[in-house]
Amino acid sequence: MHTPAIFDQTDRSRTLTRYDGARPETGIPYEFQDLGLHCNDIVTEYDNRMTNVLQQSLSGKRPIHFMPTAVSDEAEYINGVSTYILRVSSCLINGQKAIMNVMGIKPFFDVVVPEEIPLSMFKTKLVKILSNILGSTLKFGIETISAFPLQGYHTEKKLYIRVRTWNHFDRHKVLKAVREVGISTASDDLNPTYYYHKVAREERLPLSSWAVLSNYLFERIQGGTYLFQVSVNNYNPISENDYNNPLISSSLTRDRTLVLTWDIEIYSSLGLGKFSTAQSDESNVFMICMSVHWKDDPNPLKQICLVDVETASDPRWITIVCGC
Repeated sequence: MHTPAIFDQTDRSRTLTRYDGARPETGIPYEFQDLGLHCNDIVTEYDNRMTNVLQQSLSGKRPIHFMPTAVSDEAEYINGVSTYILRVSSCLINGQKAIMNVMGIKPFFDVVVPEEIPLSMFKTKLVKILSNILGSTLKFGIETISAFPLQGYHTEKKLYIRVRTWNHFDRHKVLKAVREVGISTASDDLNPTYYYHKVAREERLPLSSWAVLSNYLFERIQGGTYLFQVSVNNYNPISENDYNNPLISSSLTRDRTLVLTWDIEIYSSLGLGKFSTAQSDESNVFMICMSVHWKDDPNPLKQICLVDVETASDPRWITIVCGC
């Protein structure tokens, strides 16, 4: 049972309420839900009707626009195989959070074929090295390609063997093993933590500007976040026509990332020069002030103040008295 607020629960215009720490199964405090302080509620309130545009696009399986905000390399088991996934956290055109799992990417590096060794003999040697490291020939694939070396001036292409693995961890292991026996490599970024940099270069994926998804699958996960699954071939930069579309052009001129800022006020009897910590019984938080903005917009959408004693309300702030 949670302590009721002192105003009508359906009235979001009120500026003062109480919170006793009770949480429903969603994990979001009742009072925060009632005040419309969930991220999706704020987005819907200030989205300039872009939520309707998004819903129509999703219903019709039409392309959707999103702004990447964070990128990571992941590996998950799919049909029993540890598979590379490019995971892109982003905001949609209305500001809502979304996660894109970009599929169909096989990490690779290239091996230089020595001119003094027949291709078939060198390929046999390479396959033996790779299978010894990974334990199976099913965990990698090879193909012969021709390309100009990156360094120096060359009038003819050289032979390479492209080694593809199912995930970036296996790529890192076999790349190190190949190098350790003195075999020359190319396209060989060795850091497995930021392999997505290489993916973005190779696939020409926009990771810091508006992009478009098409032919995707999606579902809603915890917190109302959208989870999309899409082939790397269906993740593309937006076109000039999108910027000229009057329905969405105003939203594409700004980053729709929702930003929360906060400041914590603490009273401490420790004395000057001593830093307060969460473990200190002599230090108490008596106020936390927060503001919610669209990124790069100085005008707040919401201003929230959490206090631990009864406080006069301010029409500019939503004041929540905690611990009542």
